[in-house]
Amino acid sequence: MALKIFESKKHVFWQAFFLTSMFFILGLVFGIYLEQARTDSLNVAFYQSESSLYDSFALGQLANDPSISCKMITDANVVFADKIYEEAKNLEKFDESNKLTESAKIIHRKYDLLRTLLWMNLINIKENCNANTIVYLYAYKTDNVKLKAEQIVWRRILEELKYQMGNEVILIPIAADQDITSLDYLIEKYEIKEFPAVIINEKDVLYEHKTTKELSEYFK
Repeated sequence: MALKIFESKKHVFWQAFFLTSMFFILGLVFGIYLEQARTDSLNVAFYQSESSLYDSFALGQLANDPSISCKMITDANVVFADKIYEEAKNLEKFDESNKLTESAKIIHRKYDLLRTLLWMNLINIKENCNANTIVYLYAYKTDNVKLKAEQIVWRRILEELKYQMGNEVILIPIAADQDITSLDYLIEKYEIKEFPAVIINEKDVLYEHKTTKELSEYFK
């Protein structure tokens, strides 16, 4: 009798062990699937943005064509900048939920390169057309709590300014610590000493927080 009870308990134990293992494996597989699906979705969005950037480049090459207005060129860049800005916010949520997986880091770096190319394109366009730009350079790979808090404040201020000014200004946030050679060159060219930094029309570099009203004065 005791032997039968022992065997019954043993059988129940193995059943529980099997079910626990099965649910653990299924959960692990499902988690990997979800992460891969999100990564694939971000990659698709990136390639679409990359195509839009090349389109903006091509349009910029026609700046001397009298049939292409500066407004058309500027508007195209505004639309593109706004598009990748929204995608950047989605990427930040992805980063937070996945604790900076390698795939998320790589995609983030690709977007930072895309935004750097956008900035370079706008610098070239300004030789023939007027365009107001705010480039926000921040630290991506930091654990400094004070620095993170400072960057959150800057981000909110700039988001509010962009909301108020709309298409009058092009906002380009770029992580400055992504080892992007072209970006490093621009940082050196404009003598950026620390991060976060806000560059307004490649003329004024700000490090201290300002109100949206104070920032709007730079565009008058």
